Amino acid sequence: RSDGRGDGGYSSGYSGGGGGGGGGRYGSSYSSASSGVDLMMQVAKGLPSYVMEDSRGFALNCTVPNRLVGGIIGRGGFGTKEVQQLTGTKIGIREIPGDSDNRSLNIAGPLSNACAAYMLMMKRYLDSEAEAAQRGH
Repeated sequence: RSDGRGDGGYSSGYSGGGGGGGGGRYGSSYSSASSGVDLMMQVAKGLPSYVMEDSRGFALNCTVPNRLVGGIIGRGGFGTKEVQQLTGTKIGIREIPGDSDNRSLNIAGPLSNACAAYMLMMKRYLDSEAEAAQRGH
């Protein structure tokens, strides 16, 4: 589950094979032994140009705890604005009906930009979580 809760869980639309990365929907060129950055670069370089150049835009969503939203957004929204300006994306944080403990974080823009913004926002999330832990919250 990619919900920003830092529990190490992950869920994606990938339907590849297990173990050594062989035989899945995306072929055998991706090794599960690769580091995250290496894998990310390998996938991006292996995509046809039309995927990275698609101007329609894509959206990534995750769930973040309300208690960390202030740290994620930054004072006066500066953190979110900075990421938006750097990546050319739109970032929104909205309430989730029926869930008073969490909010929905949405990032929209070209695929590579949205992925870059997601990584930067997850850094803000992890930093905010670490600061809250130091304060004992």
